Amino acid sequence: MILQDMLSELSYDLKKRKVVNLCVGTSYTAVLLDDQSLGISITLTDGEIPEAGELQGMNAFEVASNIGNVMRRSVSLAVMNSITPSELKRGDPVELFQGGKICIFGYSPQQRVEGFAEVVSYDFSPQASKGAIPFSQFRSEVCDTAVIFGSSLVLNNVEKIVNNVRAKNLILNGVSSVMALNTLRRYGFTAVGKLVPIDKTRAFRTICEGGDARQVGKYLERMHVLLI
Repeated sequence: MILQDMLSELSYDLKKRKVVNLCVGTSYTAVLLDDQSLGISITLTDGEIPEAGELQGMNAFEVASNIGNVMRRSVSLAVMNSITPSELKRGDPVELFQGGKICIFGYSPQQRVEGFAEVVSYDFSPQASKGAIPFSQFRSEVCDTAVIFGSSLVLNNVEKIVNNVRAKNLILNGVSSVMALNTLRRYGFTAVGKLVPIDKTRAFRTICEGGDARQVGKYLERMHVLLI
C-alpha cells in the first residue's frame, strides 16, 4: 500500500517532530510541526477523528499513522506533506512534458493543458464537472503523460490508477502530494510536484478561516522534483 510505504520512508523525520497546531478547514487541512514546517492536504470529511482535541503535542509519526478513513487521511497526508526535500525546483512538473495524450485524475481536473494534443480527465467529485469522466467509470487508459493529483492519496485510490494506466510519464501533483521520493520511484512515477508555503503564517490562518484554493494559493508556490 503506497501510503504505508510513504509513511515508512518518512518515518525517521516524522518521529523527530511534534504537532504544535492543526486546523481542518473547509477546503484544506494544515498541520504545523515543532520545527515550523507546514503541511497541507485537501479536506475530505468522510469519517471522523476520535482523537480530535488531543492531537496537539502528539508525535507527528503517530498522527500520520492513522489512515483508517478518509477524514484521518486528510490529516495524515497534511503531516506527511510537511516533509520537503532540499532538491526542489520551481515550477509545475506538468509543464516539463508535452505531446500526445495526457490523462488527469483529480477533483474538477483541468480540461485544457498546453502542449498536448488530447486531454482526458477523470473527476473524483460525486458530480463530475463538464467534459470530465466520473472516476467510477475508470477502467484503464494508455497515455503519454498521466497526472495523478494528491487527493487520490486521501481517497486511497492511487494503486487503482497506477495499475491500470500505461504512461511514459507519471506525475504526482497538487497540494496533497507527498514527497516520498524513493517510494514514488518504485511505483513508477517520473516527477512529483507540490505547493510549498511561501508565507506559512498567512497560509495557515487562511486555511483555518475557511479559505478556498484561490485565497490560499496566494501564499503557495509550485515546486517539483524529477525522479528520473
